[in-house]
Amino acid sequence: MTFKAIIFDMDGLMFDTEAIYYKANQKTADDIGLPFTKDFYLKYVGASDKDFFAGMYKEFDEKEKIDRFVDESNAIAHEMLTAGHIDKKKGLIDLLDFIKEKEMEAVIASSSEKWLVETITTNNDVRECFIDTVGGDEVKHAKPSPDIFLKALEKLDTKKEETLVLEDSLNGVRAAYEAGIPVIMIPDLLKPDKEAHEKAYAVLDNLSEVKKYLN
Repeated sequence: MTFKAIIFDMDGLMFDTEAIYYKANQKTADDIGLPFTKDFYLKYVGASDKDFFAGMYKEFDEKEKIDRFVDESNAIAHEMLTAGHIDKKKGLIDLLDFIKEKEMEAVIASSSEKWLVETITTNNDVRECFIDTVGGDEVKHAKPSPDIFLKALEKLDTKKEETLVLEDSLNGVRAAYEAGIPVIMIPDLLKPDKEAHEKAYAVLDNLSEVKKYLN
């Protein structure tokens, strides 16, 4: 299959940000006294903040504590994410150089808000590699709904079958699959399950391995 453009997820795929989000969430929950666990966090990897916090209100019947958690965890995470450079995932620069060499277009479609996507990619010297970005606050329905990838596709001059989505989460794989766009999964915090293998075009260890699918 010949691909002419790529849609990148950001958190957990391009940068090691999921670990930062989890650290901020766990610290806040511990300080407040909420029985927050990593297993709960992992259920919402790839989802929007809105869906994650809605899950918090449903799981824990302590509205005042959750209100505080939302404000404080967001503040801590955003401070950590915008303070400077974040560790890039293995193979990112190698893949971006390859895409540039092949004169392929690329767009970011992230569940994070657009301002945060723009800030992180600019601070980490990769914003110029993408023709545009789409944030989770720009679509009505978050992943696993297909909205964000369909919006990203509108920014590219390619058909669905000519476009490749790169994702690290099952929610992202589900969203791309529902959008009808081929997706490769490069797992981060979550190991791929049977559903991921069935819906993904391939499951790879790192971004460097994507190059063989782009020729």
